Amino acid sequence: MLTQMSIRNFALIEQMNISFKDGITIFTGETGAGKSILMDAFSILLGERASSEFIRHGKDSFVIDGIFDIANHQSLLDVLESKNIIVEDDQLILSRSFNTSGKSMILANDQPIPLKALKEIGQLLADIHGQYSNQKLLNPDSHHEYLDSYNEVGLKAYQEYKEAYKEYKAAKQALDNLSEHMAERARELDMLRFQIDEIEEAGLQPGEDEAIAEELKRLDSFDHIDKVLGSCYDAFYSGRHPLLDTVNAIKVEVNDLVKYDDEVKEISELVNSAYFQLEEAAQSLDRYRDSISYDEERYAYCQDRDSTIYGLKKKYGDTVQDILNYEDKAQQRLEELESEVCEQGQLEELLAEKESIAKKALTKLTTVRQENAIIIAKQLHTELADLGMEKGDIRFYIDSSEDLLPLGAKSIELLFSANKGEQLLPLHKVASGGELARIALAFKSVFRTDNHKTLVFDEIDVGISGDIALKVAEKILTLSKTNQVFCITHLPQTASIAKQHYHLTKQEHEGRTISTLSQLNDEERLSQIASMMSGKGMSNTALAAAKELIDHFH
Repeated sequence: MLTQMSIRNFALIEQMNISFKDGITIFTGETGAGKSILMDAFSILLGERASSEFIRHGKDSFVIDGIFDIANHQSLLDVLESKNIIVEDDQLILSRSFNTSGKSMILANDQPIPLKALKEIGQLLADIHGQYSNQKLLNPDSHHEYLDSYNEVGLKAYQEYKEAYKEYKAAKQALDNLSEHMAERARELDMLRFQIDEIEEAGLQPGEDEAIAEELKRLDSFDHIDKVLGSCYDAFYSGRHPLLDTVNAIKVEVNDLVKYDDEVKEISELVNSAYFQLEEAAQSLDRYRDSISYDEERYAYCQDRDSTIYGLKKKYGDTVQDILNYEDKAQQRLEELESEVCEQGQLEELLAEKESIAKKALTKLTTVRQENAIIIAKQLHTELADLGMEKGDIRFYIDSSEDLLPLGAKSIELLFSANKGEQLLPLHKVASGGELARIALAFKSVFRTDNHKTLVFDEIDVGISGDIALKVAEKILTLSKTNQVFCITHLPQTASIAKQHYHLTKQEHEGRTISTLSQLNDEERLSQIASMMSGKGMSNTALAAAKELIDHFH
């Protein structure tokens, strides 16, 4: 429970320190005095998103602090321990600041924590319900939450179905994706097989393209090569002055000069070397000439081979090695696609398995929902009867489906009738503002499971009056016997149940408007309730009526 709260520079609030007790605390004040601002501050302290719009004009930041007594609140203590937040003297101190540049600081017992952690803690500390929270009751999409969160059985059944449905959808999506591209995959398989066969049929060898090109070049130039080789042979060996004979004669003559001058010896060695190299060259050319020949069949083969390789290069790569690499990749892709054919069968089996599991979970969920719907409807009827709606009827309509759907049904909706014998219709179409307020309070009573939470009602009694307002006040008072309750109200009936009564007013100070808070004593409280009943010009009759109202509840 909240024991103290401090607010600084928040909207109309310049500085406000509030102490709280157990039981019910009532907040009253004129419209615009700051009652809802106070609840906004409490909500932000518990993890609602902050905004610089809340910072008081002329200030750099707002700061909100709260001290909570969390003795015996085991679920909260477990969460704090999991986040390594040290708790001493059964106290939790939350602090939140927010500046104009958007920077936020959140502390739990002086330890910085992220907003997500604050929200998790806040959900265990308080449950805030205002007139706008009724939107959940008016939204059919959220009505299943009442059935699925009513008890552990419902929570477990819904969670199991959600997981089973998720796995079913994943298996179905995987199979659909595979099936969707089946024709494209078949075309790709045919193409890959053709390409692989075409390359394998060619029987390519690395570097073969270069070797064939060289051989074709030689065969294309055979006549020229043969003519040049013949001329060279003649020059070396034939004619009137064969080159080798001439060089040999020079060699002999120069060798003879050595005996006359030793300096010619080196030149003689050069001439000898030149002669032997020319002789070796002549013999090599002669052997080369003998080794080559022009083969029409070989030429035709090389041309055909070159044409085949050229065609493959245009499709698969610039070199024979590139073509062979392409074949390897095509083979890998072929194996992948062929494995998908096997995978399709496996996915079909998996889908059937997941569908079976999900349908079993759906059957269980539907049964639990139908059981919870009956129980909750009975409890709501009892609560509504206490609130003056004995003839009202409220039920859950579950439009079940054998198909697997995200919700586990086609739709789930609250139906309501305020009068006996009238047709049950969707709640959002037939409930008035006053009826909706009482229905919301009835739901709050039925679904109140944590006595450690502070319950906050922000004008939940809007749109009602008279005896109905008395019954709503009695219900809120009943809730306050097990939970700490904060209630903002404009009704004297609700104000009369206060154990602690705060009144907010607007004041002007140095040209600025500020919201101030004062705790009313018994006499001030009596006067306030009387003024709520009859206006500022209250009479002794109004005071007597106010006292009677207070005595009625206490």
